[in-house]
Amino acid sequence: MPIDSIKMVSFRNHEETNMNFRPGINIIWGENGSGKTSVLEAVYLLSIGKSFKTNRTFETIMYDKELFKIKGVFSVEKNTDQISFSQSKDKRKKIKINNKEVKKTELVGKNPVVLLSPEEQNITKGSHGDRRKYFNRLYSIVSKTFFKNLFKYTAVLKQRNALLRNNANDTSFHAWDEKLAEFGTNLLKQKKFFNEKFQLCLKKTSNLYNQSGVDLVLETEENNNNKEWFLEQLIKARKKDMITKRTSVGPHKDTSTFLFNGKKLRDFGSQGEHKISLVLIKLAEYMFVSEEKRKTPVLLLDDLFAKLDFKRSNAVLELLNKKTQTIITNTDLVDIKNHGVNLKDPNNHTFYLERPCKN
Repeated sequence: MPIDSIKMVSFRNHEETNMNFRPGINIIWGENGSGKTSVLEAVYLLSIGKSFKTNRTFETIMYDKELFKIKGVFSVEKNTDQISFSQSKDKRKKIKINNKEVKKTELVGKNPVVLLSPEEQNITKGSHGDRRKYFNRLYSIVSKTFFKNLFKYTAVLKQRNALLRNNANDTSFHAWDEKLAEFGTNLLKQKKFFNEKFQLCLKKTSNLYNQSGVDLVLETEENNNNKEWFLEQLIKARKKDMITKRTSVGPHKDTSTFLFNGKKLRDFGSQGEHKISLVLIKLAEYMFVSEEKRKTPVLLLDDLFAKLDFKRSNAVLELLNKKTQTIITNTDLVDIKNHGVNLKDPNNHTFYLERPCKN
């Protein structure tokens, strides 16, 4: 669902800010420190249930307040949802959908967003763990079944690791290994299925850059999806795991690598290649989510024109579906106009944010 409006109270440097969005391109502009990115962070929180800037959400509370509150209205045709997210300094979170308190699991995937931000560059520059988190989050957005399996697998993994830390005897592992193999096998099968779909989307977006000779490929680890095989690997690794105190096999250890024109992007990619790769990955994500959810995600573009050159940032705008609701942050409107965005279009809108004065 597109987002109609948002209200932020005591969130970052927003003491109380209200915004009404249009269905087209929404430009939030102002100098650095005015709270532009915080608006995207708030929309992301209402859509994903977590921040893209920090895992310690309580840190986003305004310094002299006890809690923050964010409320958004999402609607399409006659369907409207009111979603709120609040957190206090004692770390208690509360999520509500239409005034009914819910768990984060009910929020994920309800109103999908795709974020293109400098914060996301660890997808190409980071570790296998960073990419694993990215794909786990992406596949959870499009599939409740994947999300539930991931949740169950993670819970059993924590139990098994606790046994390892407590030096449990061999017989204590049988039941947990059985469960870990069951949920792990299901997770690997689903991941293989979604990896193949994402690779097709990445190929389509990569082909759009054929004139520049860009070939971006996702290379994933091939795993045996047989439960008996998985169980056998857990038993074989048990002695080593008891020494390291951590489970060493399973989908929480799988790897993925992006290849840019045949070379490993993380190891050999230039700054420019990392930037263009992130754009292509995000466009593939946009396509993937649209196809799997059968609805268009809201696109959040943080400081797009400052981080990318004219050609690459223009490509993002050109490849967008005209019906896509987009929220862009930028320091001024000059770049926006230079890229051909019609600010007089009634479907588009601009917001100016002033930097808060310090007493």
